[in-house]
Amino acid sequence: MERALRGTRALFGKYGAWLVPVAIGAVACLLVTGGVMLWPGHVAWLVRGDLAQSYLGWAFYRNAAWTWPPGADPLYGVGLHASVYYTDSIPVLALLFKLLASWLPTPFQYFGLWVAACFVLQALFAWRLLGLATSSNVVRSLGLVFFVLAPPMLLRLGGHMALVGHWIVLASIYLYLRPDKQRHVACWSLLLAVAFMVHAYLFAIAASIWIADMVQRYGRARDAAVTSSAVRRRRCLFECATVGSVCAFAAWLAGFFMISSHGLQAQGFGYYKMNVLAPVNGAGWSWFGFNFPLAPGEDEGFNYLGLGGMLLVVSAIVLRLMRRDRPAQTRMTWPLVAAVVILALAAVTPNVGVGAMQWHMPLPEKVWAKLSSIPLQSSGRLFWAAYYLVLLAAIFVVLRALSWRGQVLLLSGAVLLQCLDLHASFFSMRAMLVDRTAQSLPGLHGAFWDAAGARYRTLRRVPFGYSDGYALAPLAFYANSHHMGTDVVQLGRMDYGRLLSLSGQVQSALLADQLDPATLYILDDRELSVARAATDAHRSALFQLDGWNVLAPGWTGPLPSGAVDLRRGDAVPTPFARPFQSGFAAHSTGRLLLGDGWNALDAARDATTLSDTASLFVPAGSGGALQVVLSLHRNSNSRSAARQVDLWAGGRRIASCHTDNDSCRRWVFTIPATAQVSGFRKLQLRASEPSSVLHITLDAVSVQ
Repeated sequence: MERALRGTRALFGKYGAWLVPVAIGAVACLLVTGGVMLWPGHVAWLVRGDLAQSYLGWAFYRNAAWTWPPGADPLYGVGLHASVYYTDSIPVLALLFKLLASWLPTPFQYFGLWVAACFVLQALFAWRLLGLATSSNVVRSLGLVFFVLAPPMLLRLGGHMALVGHWIVLASIYLYLRPDKQRHVACWSLLLAVAFMVHAYLFAIAASIWIADMVQRYGRARDAAVTSSAVRRRRCLFECATVGSVCAFAAWLAGFFMISSHGLQAQGFGYYKMNVLAPVNGAGWSWFGFNFPLAPGEDEGFNYLGLGGMLLVVSAIVLRLMRRDRPAQTRMTWPLVAAVVILALAAVTPNVGVGAMQWHMPLPEKVWAKLSSIPLQSSGRLFWAAYYLVLLAAIFVVLRALSWRGQVLLLSGAVLLQCLDLHASFFSMRAMLVDRTAQSLPGLHGAFWDAAGARYRTLRRVPFGYSDGYALAPLAFYANSHHMGTDVVQLGRMDYGRLLSLSGQVQSALLADQLDPATLYILDDRELSVARAATDAHRSALFQLDGWNVLAPGWTGPLPSGAVDLRRGDAVPTPFARPFQSGFAAHSTGRLLLGDGWNALDAARDATTLSDTASLFVPAGSGGALQVVLSLHRNSNSRSAARQVDLWAGGRRIASCHTDNDSCRRWVFTIPATAQVSGFRKLQLRASEPSSVLHITLDAVSVQ
C-alpha cells in the first residue's frame, strides 16, 4: 500500500502540473458551451450556414467510396471535384473518422470533440509558454484565463469550427520561443501539416512564424560560427524541402490540389479586414461598453482583448517605461516580431479603418487587382498571432517586473475585470449553443421522398446555386440521409470554370430532354417553363410537392399524394411560343436557352462563350423548318477570337458569319426540317479557324 502511494505521488509529481491546464481548458469549455455540442450523436446544432457546410461535407464524405486523393468528396458537389478541404470539415479529423466509419453511429459528428480538444490544447500550449517566464502554477493558472477565454477564439464557436483551433498559433509561438531546439524539423513538419489539414488561415500564420524561426536559428548559428555558411545553407534547404514536402503531402491527402489556382481566388481582400481599434473594440462583447462602430466586413477582424487584457497591456507598458533596462535576447526575437507585424499589417489591409473613419491607400490599379484576388480574403484573421504575442509579452513584462505577490494581485485583478467585462457574452454564447441543439434536423419526408431516395442516385438543383444556409438545407440533408450525391452545396472555394461547364451540361440535358434516369431534379420557378416545353410527359413526371418543383425522369406512375401536377393540361402559357424574340441579359428568357459553353450563371455578365464551341437551343414546337435571326459580336478584349463563326445543326454546318463585318450583327439562316419532334432544336456555334477561340457575346435571338 505504501509503495502504491509513493508511486502515485511520484506520478503526480511528474505529470500533475499537466493536469492543471487540462482541467482549466475542460472547465472553460463546459462553462462556455454547456457541453451540449460534445455528444457525437447530436447534430441538430450543425444545420445552419457554415456549420451546415462543415457537417454536410463530413457526412457525405463518410458515405462516399474511397478515391484518389483520399480527401476527395465525390458525393458532395457531384461533378465539381469537391473535397473535405473546401468544406471546412477539418480534413485531419475527417480522414481519421472515415477510417472508422463502419463502427460509428449514424448520425455522427466530431466537431464538438474538436472544440473540447481545442480548449484543452489552447490551455496546454499557453501553460508551456507561460512556463518560459515562471514556474509558479498559481501565476500560470491565472495567465491561462486570457488564452482559454480569448474572445477571437470564442467568436468562432458560432460558425467556424475549424477556426477555433487557435492552439496552432500558440504552438507556433512556443516552437519559436522554446530554448530547446531539438527535433525542430520534425516538430515544424508535424505542426504545419496538421495546420494545413485544419484551415488555411491557421497554416498561413504558423508558416509565417516557422519562417521567422528559421531566420532566428540561422542567425544564431552564424553568430556562434560553429558551422560554415555552406553547411548552414544546406541545413536550411534541407529543412525547407522536408517541411515543404510534408505539407504538400498533407495538402494532397486533404484534396487541396483538386481545385486550380484560379479557383482559389477570392474577392474579399480589403473588405473582410481588421479595424485598427479592434483590440479595444468589444463590438457587442464588452459589458463595460467598449464598443465602436465598424465598417461592413470588419467583424472578421474581431480581436478584442477584453478589459482585463487591456489592463495587462497598459500595466506592462508602464512597468517597462519605469525600468528602462534593455530587454534580454532582443536580437533573437526580432524575426518573430517582424513576422507578426507583417501579418498585422495584412490584417488591416490598405483599406485602413479607424473606428468609423475609413482611408483607402492610393495604390496602382494593377496592384489592387492582384490584392483583390488573393485566396486569403478574410485577412482580419491574420492578427491572431499579434493578439497572442501582445498578451504574452505583457504577461512576461509583468512577471519580470513584479514580485510573486504583485504578480498574483495584478493578474487576479485583471482576470476579475476580464470575466466581468465578458460574462454577458459568455452566457449569450452558451444560450445560443444550447438553443441550437433543440432544433430539428431539416429534410424531406414522405412516401415519395423515401421511394425517390431508393431509386435515384443523384439530386440536382437547376439552375445550380450555392446553398444559401437554411433555405436549401432540407435538400442536402435529404440527399445525405439516402446516400445520394448532390450539387446542393456550400464550398469555401470552387473551380468556377468546372462549375460553368457542369451547369451548361445539365441545362443542355434538360433542353434536349436527355435527362439522367438516375438523377432527381429540383427546379426553380423559371426553369419550370423549360421543363414543360422540353420534356416528354410520358417519360418524366413534373409536379410540386412540399413546396419543391420536382422533375422525376422515368416516374410514369400516379403522382404522389398531395402533389400538384405542373403539366396540368399545359394551361400555363409558355414564354417560348413562336414567333419568339429575346435578348440574353441577366434574367431574360434567352438565358434559359443557353446550353454548354456559356458563362450563363453570372447575372452580372453578358452571355459570353467559354471555349471554342457553345450550344444554343431555339423553340421548335414541331419538326418544321425554322427561320432564325441571331445577333452577336466578337469580344473586344480577346485578340485570338474567331473571325468566322460556323453554325451547326443536326450534325452538319448550315451557316457562317464574319465578326469583322456586320454579317454577325444580323445573322439570318434557316434550320432545315427534321423528323424528330421536340420542344427545342439544338444549335452549336463553332470557331472556323483551328487555332482560334470562340470569344463572342450573344445579344439577341428571334425565331419564326
